[in-house]
Amino acid sequence: MQKYNMIEVLNKLKPMSTKYKYPIIVLLIGLIMLFLGSPRDAPDLEDSNIQISASFDIDKFEKNLENQLSSIKGAGNVNLLLTIEDTEETVYASNIRESSSGESNNIYEQDLSILSDNSYGEQPIRVKSISPTFRGAVVLCEGANNYSVKLSITEAVSAACGLSMDKISVLEMDKKEEDL
Repeated sequence: MQKYNMIEVLNKLKPMSTKYKYPIIVLLIGLIMLFLGSPRDAPDLEDSNIQISASFDIDKFEKNLENQLSSIKGAGNVNLLLTIEDTEETVYASNIRESSSGESNNIYEQDLSILSDNSYGEQPIRVKSISPTFRGAVVLCEGANNYSVKLSITEAVSAACGLSMDKISVLEMDKKEEDL
């Protein structure tokens, strides 16, 4: 009896399947993709060993810039000192709720948005990190007595650090330090 009912239902669906053939195909492909899921090697929230952005390291930045500056023709050995205006700042996501009590009294409440995972507890959601701003730079190099080298180094530091040229001092390295 059930076999007869099933055949009857399929016979009724056959004209509908020819009419809606393409939407049914798209639906079936979507269901297949849904059941297959995402790739197995994609990281999930529990694998939070991946850092989205690294924090700013002034020492590493100085060393990298020193290496780049020493490759300028005629610069020779280079030592760099950068001073910073502000330290690195991190901006976190927050929820702001407004409630009013009366006509002119609005009360705002703000709290951090928290991401909770099973293994590491709760962490605030970081929106962005603002790198520190530089105050000035002092560059000691062997070739600073050559004006074209001095200008090239000043332009390079200005471009790399976002400093105006008047905030950069390029000085000739002492011969004693050269012997060390």
